[in-house]
Amino acid sequence: MSEIRPTKISVIIPTLNEAETIGRLIKSLKGIPELEIIIIDGGSRDGTTEQIRRSGVVAVQSKPGRGVQLNAGVQAASGDILLFLHADSQLQEMTVAQIRESVSKGTPWGCCRLKFDEDTLFFRILAQASDWRARYLSMCYGDQGIYCTRSFFDSVGGFPDWNFLEDLEFSHRARQRVKACVLKDRIITSTRRFRTNGLWRTFWKMQGVKVLFTLGFPLPYIRRFYQAGGREKECQRVS
Repeated sequence: MSEIRPTKISVIIPTLNEAETIGRLIKSLKGIPELEIIIIDGGSRDGTTEQIRRSGVVAVQSKPGRGVQLNAGVQAASGDILLFLHADSQLQEMTVAQIRESVSKGTPWGCCRLKFDEDTLFFRILAQASDWRARYLSMCYGDQGIYCTRSFFDSVGGFPDWNFLEDLEFSHRARQRVKACVLKDRIITSTRRFRTNGLWRTFWKMQGVKVLFTLGFPLPYIRRFYQAGGREKECQRVS
C-alpha cells in the first residue's frame, strides 16, 4: 500500500530590502517538510537577493508592491494550498499541520492567531484584538499568515495589484464567500514598525486607515494619510 503524502503548501513571501530577516525565515521553513518556498523580490538593494539565491529556494523578480509580488508568487507556485507570509514572521511546524487539517475539513481560507516578538501588555492586547477581529469579522491581515486553497484564491480573483492594503481587500472578497478559519496556533510577527514610527502614533494611524478603507475612501488618499509626517512610506506593511 502506497504512503499518502501530505498536501504540498506553497509559502509565498514578498521582499523588499529584508536582508536582516529573510535568512532566518528561510532557515526555519526549510526544516518543515512538504513546503515549497517562493520568494518574490521587488528590487532589493541591501543584499536580500543574494541571500535568496544562496538559499536555493524558488526566487521570482517582480515589480515592487506587495499585491503584485504576491500574485507573481502564486503564478510560480505548484502547491494546492497557498500560505502568504511577511519576511519578518516566524512560523512553527505545528501551524503547517493545522493549515492542512483545516483545509481537509473543508475550510478554504483563514489565518493564524497573532503574537508579537515583544511580550509587553501593549502588544498582548493588540494581538488579542487582532485575533478577535479575525475570528468575528473574518478580517485577516498579512501579518497573521493568510492561507487558502489555490482554487479559492482563483475564485476571489487573487490579490489586487496594490502596494498597500491588499490584504484588507482580499479579506473583504473572501469573507463574502465563507467565514475565515482562525487557527489555534500563533504566528510571531515583528514590532519593528511600531519601534520605528512610535507605538501610539502607529496604532492610531493603523486604526484610521482601516476606518477610511471601510468607508470607501480612495486608496491614494488613504496612503497619503498613513504616510503623512513620518517614515511609513519606507514600509510596505500596514496590516
